[in-house]
Amino acid sequence: MCGRYRRSSDKQTIATAFQVEAGLDEVYLGPEDDIAPGSVQPVILLNDHGERVVEQMRWGFKLPDRLLFVARSEEILEKPFWKDRFAQRRVIVPADSFFDWKQVQKGAKPKYEFTVPGREPFGMAGVWSPWKNPKTGQWERTFAIVTTAPNEVMVPIKDRQPSVLEVREYAEYLERTERPPIHLFRVLPAEELRANLVGPIPEPPCEPGLFDNL
Repeated sequence: MCGRYRRSSDKQTIATAFQVEAGLDEVYLGPEDDIAPGSVQPVILLNDHGERVVEQMRWGFKLPDRLLFVARSEEILEKPFWKDRFAQRRVIVPADSFFDWKQVQKGAKPKYEFTVPGREPFGMAGVWSPWKNPKTGQWERTFAIVTTAPNEVMVPIKDRQPSVLEVREYAEYLERTERPPIHLFRVLPAEELRANLVGPIPEPPCEPGLFDNL
């Protein structure tokens, strides 16, 4: 997943799909057709009162040499950087679809849009953490999307895909428990994922340093 997705800009659609209880009035939902790492996006989490709320966070953990905007599910309990965040700081990222580019040796890379039919929006698993912006001196909250191995639909195009949660799993994923819900990171069944060719569109760069302007 190089880092593009699409979501609804309708607050009520998101509130209904994720049973949000608070925070909608403070959230601005801007352009949603080509969401990129480094941008500020709405996510779902629990507040200190245990209510399910919407909050805006920046997509990506800014390190000195790169931006980490995805977390591999296989490493989330092995690497301290992810383990500490996954333990108590989990979010759900609303999306209507996500995009990726097929790797080809020659010519323009075909761009695909992936949807989960019957579930718009669906929820991608994520983790978050506070981050102090060195340019503004202000603290922000940042998040990353968890990825899994690909299913049969995704394999011909890319070797990773977002971890998509079932609706019935939203509460368990957000709940603060002593035992993190690692079992919810599973590969989405192929019959639940649809790939649609968008066209030969240039793939955005994903190399370190791309977001140094943050």
